[in-house]
Amino acid sequence: MKNKHNKNTAKQILSGSSGGLGVRLEKIGVREFDLRDPYHLALSITWPQFFLGLLVLYFFINLFFALLYFAVPGSVVNLPPGSLIDAFFFSIETLATVGYGNMAPVTLYSHVVSCVEIFVGILLTATMTGLVFVRFSKPKAKLLFASHAVVSRKDGACRLMIRVGNGRMNALSEATLRVATLVNATADNGQFYRSLVDLKLIRSEMPFFALTWTVMHEITEDSPLAHLRTADLTALNASEVLLMVSMSARDPALGAQVYATHTYTSKDIALDKRYADAITVLDAGHSIADMRKLSDMELEI
Repeated sequence: MKNKHNKNTAKQILSGSSGGLGVRLEKIGVREFDLRDPYHLALSITWPQFFLGLLVLYFFINLFFALLYFAVPGSVVNLPPGSLIDAFFFSIETLATVGYGNMAPVTLYSHVVSCVEIFVGILLTATMTGLVFVRFSKPKAKLLFASHAVVSRKDGACRLMIRVGNGRMNALSEATLRVATLVNATADNGQFYRSLVDLKLIRSEMPFFALTWTVMHEITEDSPLAHLRTADLTALNASEVLLMVSMSARDPALGAQVYATHTYTSKDIALDKRYADAITVLDAGHSIADMRKLSDMELEI
């Protein structure tokens, strides 16, 4: 009998910053949008969602206070009786502390309501200003990943290669990259489980990352990817390989550490290919990297 997903089921796409193909994950018992954590919600949603949420919040706050003014006729001078739209516009002017002077509170009730609304308006403005600043100030990684990982099998050697590029005009420093894969295993009691195993890279750190970087893993007999040494395309697709790439670097221009992740599945791995040259060296001190060729591949000769 299948379990029904409750309202707290959340779906997540595990993918890289460059928009590569990912793996769909589902979580039960958590909310994708948790109103109890508004700060995280405000920072994790997209810009269109953020501004739409702000407009909806702004609308309902003004509507609430407009109904308070509308409920007591005569509490606001020059407010036409029975006009909710005028009460709404007066609420907007009060919330924004504009005060055009045409309508104004004249009773104790309306003065109290307007004082509360002005306080809410100041608090809302300060909060939204801070959230907009935080969203703008979040560092963008701009670390680019090739669309496919390649497996080179030439002259008896077998290597997994993943090419990454620096999408910034300035060089990054202290770049670190890790690659992990899921490995199927069986416990002593016969229970099946999957464990995350780090792949040993020939070089996992780059002190000066200016253009592109191709990280390599030597596929030996004891490697978790040993089956790729002799696999063909059919065997590769049946093996359900999943590579998880995590990269971090320091951006001197931002003065902050930036992070990016990417995933490769079996269909994102190319056998017996290599990356095409993306860097042209003009002289000893002048190199040009064409990031449009970051994912270009060619057959091994």
